[in-house]
Amino acid sequence: MIHQQAFGAASLGRVRRWLVVGNLMLAAILCIAAWMSLHNAREGDEDTARLTAENLATSMSGEVAAELSVIDNALATVAERYGKTRQSADRATVLAEMVDEQQTLLKHVSAVRVTDASGDVLIPKALAGRVFHFGDRSYFERARSRDATVVSEPLRSRVTGAWIIVVARRLINADGGFDGIVLTELTSEHFSQLFAGMELGRSGAISMRASDSFVLVSRHSASEPQSAKGLGLAIVSQALRDGVARDPARGWYVTPTALDQVERVTAYRQVPGYPFTVYAGLSTSEYLAAWYRQALELWLLVAVMIALVGAISALLYRGQQREYLGRMAADRLTREQELMLENDLVGMVRLRERVIQWDNRAMANLLGYASAELRGMSMRELYLDEATFDHIGRAGYGALRAGERFRTQVQMRRKDDSPLWVDLSGMLVSEDESLWMLVDVDALKRSEETAQSLALRDALTGLPNRRLFEEKLADAQQQALRSQRGVAVCYLDLDGFKPVNDTHGHDAGDAVLKEVALRLQQSLRGNDVVARLGGDEFAIVLSASDDAGSTRTVLQRCLAEIERPIRVNEHHTEHPTEPQTVRVSASIGVVLAQGTCDIGAVMRGADAAMYAAKRAGKARIHFGPTVSGEAAAALLPRAALGVDTARHVA
Repeated sequence: MIHQQAFGAASLGRVRRWLVVGNLMLAAILCIAAWMSLHNAREGDEDTARLTAENLATSMSGEVAAELSVIDNALATVAERYGKTRQSADRATVLAEMVDEQQTLLKHVSAVRVTDASGDVLIPKALAGRVFHFGDRSYFERARSRDATVVSEPLRSRVTGAWIIVVARRLINADGGFDGIVLTELTSEHFSQLFAGMELGRSGAISMRASDSFVLVSRHSASEPQSAKGLGLAIVSQALRDGVARDPARGWYVTPTALDQVERVTAYRQVPGYPFTVYAGLSTSEYLAAWYRQALELWLLVAVMIALVGAISALLYRGQQREYLGRMAADRLTREQELMLENDLVGMVRLRERVIQWDNRAMANLLGYASAELRGMSMRELYLDEATFDHIGRAGYGALRAGERFRTQVQMRRKDDSPLWVDLSGMLVSEDESLWMLVDVDALKRSEETAQSLALRDALTGLPNRRLFEEKLADAQQQALRSQRGVAVCYLDLDGFKPVNDTHGHDAGDAVLKEVALRLQQSLRGNDVVARLGGDEFAIVLSASDDAGSTRTVLQRCLAEIERPIRVNEHHTEHPTEPQTVRVSASIGVVLAQGTCDIGAVMRGADAAMYAAKRAGKARIHFGPTVSGEAAAALLPRAALGVDTARHVA
């Protein structure tokens, strides 16, 4: 009897130890699996929010640049025409006509004004019976001293009292004398209305600041749409300053916004060619709301499972206290542990010499097999290829035999031969046996791939967006470098697109953009790249193209395809009409790049060449200076000096 009691006590001790280890191990497995799943889900949500914010900032900076570029072109036209007017008596009339014309064309500006050489406002002649003087403004002196358009810091309008920015250009008469400046005013409210059109959620915000001083030009907050808080001030967070210090042109950060203390993931993009930066922020509490609910539900499930396992273990131990026969206790413990391992969340498999000896229900369900059908099967049959099987054998078992944990994400093969992403981790049970855990992460992986595709593709046309275009341009440069060839980088902006939108509606405009994208793809070679940068602006990379003649031939073919009539449907509320046709053309700027050039400089050169084509009369091809690796840094100041080397032939 004493021997039986001692044997029973020893058996109970062994049972107690096995139960503690088993519960801790299972709890650890469940917690690790839950943590990994939540960690990956959170990273995916954060990446999605960051990419969304970056797309918002990129889109808004492009729109602001486009508006300022239109004003720049308009003021240059006024200054050029004024400089060609010989008779002083005619100049005032010419100015008045041009101001009226530009006031009508530039719908987004609040005012177009002209000053004399001292800074007194000439046109309009009088505003509420007063004459306003702008000669003491800093932009006046900057405009006087250079033959270029200048943009002011945010300031209070002396006429309306509203916060504005001023875009100005000097007027030089036919005799070479300075006669004053022509200027336009853009209100902070205009930019706020522009930003309000973006989807920001309940607490998102978009703002625009001066790039150097961080002075706030305009801001739209979804939670405070009418707020003018911070205008004209430089109230910013340290995270913003640190991000801009690292990269002034583009970046992102997560921090509470200084103006309202709402934590946001904020992406910023510098407005191309102008001294402003657009900041787009999405509230962290909103984009992580679904993740918080998921975390709560998953941890509650893990807690219930651990509690259930603990309760089962307690019942098992109390049952073992009533039993003194070690074999019966060991058999009961084995049965209870098998129940614990048969869960629906984590697939488990025990291997000997990489052959399956045992698997749980979750493992069979995960891979589409019937119960016990996997037993006796080599793990090679579950991997997609021999290389993956060999890699797990070397890296996985090497780590386990060294006393380390091994975990990786890998694709395995279902019974129907379809691939499945799993999170795989393992541990050694004995010298020749191992236990492996598999968690289904296929949905997460595919959502990451979908998010990556959305981040790199234009939603309307399916073409690469600016980010993917830059990557493909870098690849094309490397391939051209290996073949000792060059590439042609082209910016294409549609001419006559705005009237299509205005006359036929935005659905027709979208149809035109999709048709133009399709025609460009069909006109190019398989190794060429076409992307949509935003609005009606496209970009093209012609691989292994280092001479103007072959490039011109390809682009003239593209131009001819674009100018073919495009059918659109015009739908009214009550009376749909028959399909109609519209025509658009394009202005194309080209830069031939040889060697390893700075991508940003090459793209700016193509953009400048495109605007030169616009100024030269539209519907044409304009070649900027050829760029080599050594000349890339000096490209931007010389880009506007390119010459029309190819014009459209009707």
